[in-house]
Amino acid sequence: MATDDIALPDGADGRPLVSVSPPAPADATRLGRADLHLHTNLGDGTASPARVLGEARRRELDVIAVTDHDHMEGAKRLADLLANESPDVSAAQPIEMIWGCEITTRQGHFIGLFLREPVKMLRHVEESIDAVKAQGGLCVVPHPLGRLVPSLSRRKIDELLDRGYALDGIELYNPSPANAGARSTVRELNGQWGLSATGGSDAHFWQHIGAAYTLLSEGGQERPPERLPIGAYVLQCGWSWFVDPPRKIARMIRQREQRA
Repeated sequence: MATDDIALPDGADGRPLVSVSPPAPADATRLGRADLHLHTNLGDGTASPARVLGEARRRELDVIAVTDHDHMEGAKRLADLLANESPDVSAAQPIEMIWGCEITTRQGHFIGLFLREPVKMLRHVEESIDAVKAQGGLCVVPHPLGRLVPSLSRRKIDELLDRGYALDGIELYNPSPANAGARSTVRELNGQWGLSATGGSDAHFWQHIGAAYTLLSEGGQERPPERLPIGAYVLQCGWSWFVDPPRKIARMIRQREQRA
């Protein structure tokens, strides 16, 4: 779904926060369509980074954010794919990738964009916001007020804003049933909150990539938003519950072994 513009920060020292498939057109005046909420099979998604990249191009996306839960291995793999592409492929279908992470906080899921490293999971959301900001990143609230997945509540968002925490964006359209019943309420509330509006597919299957997107500037033919079938969402949740936890445990064991 096309939404309002959201500001993109500049790159920082070290690796770039946006991985580009060069060369982008020199006369480009817009970034176009951006799916700011995607998962790979290195997390709880089912599509490989290569499949995500290929489908994003087929769906004519200009920017994608890889936001696997609590790690950035999928983002790294996709960035490597972009860096090693042939010039012919890059020139024909330029695309940009944002390093991101969907962080599991005690109050619900939370997205950090333009990150250098993943943010520690299961902390209070305030700590996660501080950790994202310490990296120069953007904070986006995914599937707000959702009841089917851990999501920030209206009370929590109000509290964060009242306390001066910097929320940069809010996902006004997520095509999954995660917060389908709250979409109109969130739109009304954002009239008070004044957060930059985003759209993201929250795709865990390749078929859903680009089902929602953020229109970063005017221009181009807008594709109507899609809604994911409830059956597909049940499969997605089942996959997340049974596949992702063992992967997270294995990842934590590897990290401890590396530190030992």
